[in-house]
Amino acid sequence: MECYPHSPSGSRGGSRETQEKIDGMRLDFAKKANPFNNWLEGAREDLLDMFVCHSIEEVNSLVTVHEEFKACLPEFHQIFLDIQQMQQDIDVVATFGSNPYTNLEVDSLGTKWNELLQLIPQRDQLLQDALVKEKKKDELRKTFANHANWFANWTAEEQLKISESTMGPDLTLNEQLHYLGELLEEVEAYKPQYEELENLNKMIQNEVIFNNPYCKHTMESLNVSWEELHNSVARQKNAVENQILVRDSKGINEEQVKEMKSAFDHFDKNDDGKLDHFEFRACLVSLGYNVDTEEHLVNNASESERQSDFERVLQMVDPDMTGQVTFQAFMDFMTQEASDMDTAEQIIASFRVLAGDKRYIMPEEIRRELPSHQAEYCIARMSPYEGHDGIPGSLDYMSFATALYGQSDL
Repeated sequence: MECYPHSPSGSRGGSRETQEKIDGMRLDFAKKANPFNNWLEGAREDLLDMFVCHSIEEVNSLVTVHEEFKACLPEFHQIFLDIQQMQQDIDVVATFGSNPYTNLEVDSLGTKWNELLQLIPQRDQLLQDALVKEKKKDELRKTFANHANWFANWTAEEQLKISESTMGPDLTLNEQLHYLGELLEEVEAYKPQYEELENLNKMIQNEVIFNNPYCKHTMESLNVSWEELHNSVARQKNAVENQILVRDSKGINEEQVKEMKSAFDHFDKNDDGKLDHFEFRACLVSLGYNVDTEEHLVNNASESERQSDFERVLQMVDPDMTGQVTFQAFMDFMTQEASDMDTAEQIIASFRVLAGDKRYIMPEEIRRELPSHQAEYCIARMSPYEGHDGIPGSLDYMSFATALYGQSDL
């Protein structure tokens, strides 16, 4: 059975040419329609793609890509018009049959094109909303940064004020106490600013903001600074109160208290108000105690005796052997040492009486007047007397007293 009526051979030849022309037109249609359809589907996927941004720059980057996409729409609209015209041309010469090169039809392409045009303004709105949201977040970052940077600088300045309260050479302990009291009130008065920072930080957390290029400080670091500042003022104020108490109860003058405090603070490297045993020894050296490199207080006793002497000191200042010496324990020890200490003049005067007003003394004179253990202690440590008026075996009690002055009975 033939598909067409009988016609002369020339007509059949013309029909064959027509079919070839239609076939070529359909092939051209497919070559244009298939890529255009792929572009429509890819563009639709991009327009429906969900996004999460964390900065204005990220949103602007998406906006730029979207604007570039919209700029190329006229080009693709022309392609769609060309495809429509190609289909119309095919319909004029081909009244039957389908396109063997593609299943795509102009109507389906038109539906996708119209859907794409509807998605574009929706994408515009989403990007605009995201930009507004990120701008609000950025303002929140800046607000937090302004408060945080100011607060960090303020805490640093207040810490300097704490140092100045004890470094001023003209400030008495009572003046230091008054100054620190005012400083503590000033610090506590700034608590509302700290609470405002906490509220801003909660807002930042609620907005899921992870980074802040305007500020290097976090709420955690600011919290540490605030606690350290408050505790430092309170601790320093308490320390000065203790110094005043020691001054008034022990009967020592303010200069002595300041000297001890200055020495203690110098060796309190981590500023925690405590000295470890090594720092304690170094502090004793700075105050006139002679401490050797073998970690013993130096005197003329044997090494085992020196060790037991130092352990006895530690038992006084650190009875629980925690490894730490507090300033209060240090002050108690130093004031006790000072109260028990004879002056060189007193020692010389005492030995002069024992020696019968001579510039030297004999061992038997010492043994006669002093208890046995004290006599042997003194004799063992006194140098031979080298004066021209001396006699064999005479001892120099003056150099002994001078060497002993300023040292404890350790």
